[in-house]
Amino acid sequence: MNRLIIIGNGFDIAHKLKTKYSDFIDQYWQSVLNTEHDDAFLSFGDAGYDLKDCKKLRDVIEYLNSKGMNLSKRTHSPDYFHNNKSIIKIHNEFFCRINERYDDANWVDIEMEYYTSLKRILSRQQNTSDNDIFEAESLSQIRKLNNDIAEIAKQFESYLVSNVVPYIDEKYNSSVKEVFENYDLSDYELERFFDEFPRKFADKILKPLFQAKQDGKVAIKKFEDTYVLNFNYTKTVAQYLEQTATIINIHGELRNFKNAINLGFGDERDKFYSEIEDYNQNEYLRFMKSFYYTKNNNYKKLFDFIEDTDFQVQIMGHSCGLSDRTLLNAIFEHPNCKSIKVFYHQYDSENDIGEMDNHSEVVRNISRHFTQKTNMRDKIVNRVRCRELPQNRR
Repeated sequence: MNRLIIIGNGFDIAHKLKTKYSDFIDQYWQSVLNTEHDDAFLSFGDAGYDLKDCKKLRDVIEYLNSKGMNLSKRTHSPDYFHNNKSIIKIHNEFFCRINERYDDANWVDIEMEYYTSLKRILSRQQNTSDNDIFEAESLSQIRKLNNDIAEIAKQFESYLVSNVVPYIDEKYNSSVKEVFENYDLSDYELERFFDEFPRKFADKILKPLFQAKQDGKVAIKKFEDTYVLNFNYTKTVAQYLEQTATIINIHGELRNFKNAINLGFGDERDKFYSEIEDYNQNEYLRFMKSFYYTKNNNYKKLFDFIEDTDFQVQIMGHSCGLSDRTLLNAIFEHPNCKSIKVFYHQYDSENDIGEMDNHSEVVRNISRHFTQKTNMRDKIVNRVRCRELPQNRR
C-alpha cells in the first residue's frame, strides 16, 4: 500500500504564508504610490495625485472620482476615461478584469476566469461577413489574453521569491510533521486504518497483507512508499518529509526554467474544450495544463507510481477545483486508488450553512471529478476518520 499526498495552496495558507492571489494584489497596490506610477499592468494619464492610501483598483477609482474625475469606461477600451482623456491606462486587461471582479480571489478562481475569458472571445457574435478578418481578431485577442496571463505569472513568481520564500523555514510547525509520519502501528491503530478503505478491499487485501507482516515479525507501517504531488510553486512541504519520499512539483518550481511555473486551465472534459481544439489554432491552447505536463517527466513519474500498486490519496490544502479536473480525475478514478482522505480546514466559527470545517466542501468538489458516483462513495473516507490539517497560530 502506497500513499499519494496532494498538496494545494491551503497548505501554505495553513502556515500563514502569503501565497494567495489576494496577497499578491495587496502587495502590488502598496507599490502604487501616486499617479506617476507606470508598469506592465497600468499607468496614469494625469500626474500629481497621491495614491498611498488606496488598497485596490476600486479605491483608486473612488479617490480620483472624489477629485472630480468622474471616471467611466468605453466599450472598446479597458481604460478609465474622464471626458475624452484616458486617466487610468490599462496595459494588462486580464489583470484589470480580475481586480474588478475579485476582492479575495484564489488561484482556482483566476484560472477559471482565464478560461471564461477565452470562451468569451471565441463565443462572441461575428461582427463582419469576412471570416478571415473575424478569425484574425479572435487570434489577436487571445494572444493578448495569453500574454497578459504570462506577465501575471512572471510577476507572481517574483512576488513569491521575494515575499514568501524567505519566511518558509520560520513557519515550520511540528504538528504538521505528525501528519506525515509513517510509524509502526498497534493493533488498535490498524483497525482504524482499515476503516479508511472499502470493507471488501480491507478484508481481502489489507488485513491478510498486514497479518503476514505481523507473522513475519516485520515492522508494520501504513505505507510502503510516499509520493507528494505538489501543486504549489513553493517547497514548504519538503521540510516535513523523509528522504525516501518523492516530491513531484507538477505545476512547476520557482526560478527553474526546466520546470517553469504553470498557470492555466486543466479541464479537458469541459464541453467547450473540444470546440477550442477544433479551431486548429495552437495559440488557443497555450495555457492548457496538459501541454505543460509534456515539457518534463513529472507526469510520467506520477503515473508510474500510481500504476505500480494500490494507494491512498491524502488531500492537504487542495480545493480540488475544476481547473485541475483532467489530472485529478485520472488519479481518483484509477483502479489502484483505494481511498481518498481529506485533511480538512477547521473554521474559527460556523459558516453560513452551519459547517465548522471544509470537509464537505472539498468532498463536493471531489465528486465533480468522478464519472462513476458509486465508485466515489466507496473511496471517500468519512469525516470521522479524517483529521484537521494543523494551522500555524502565529
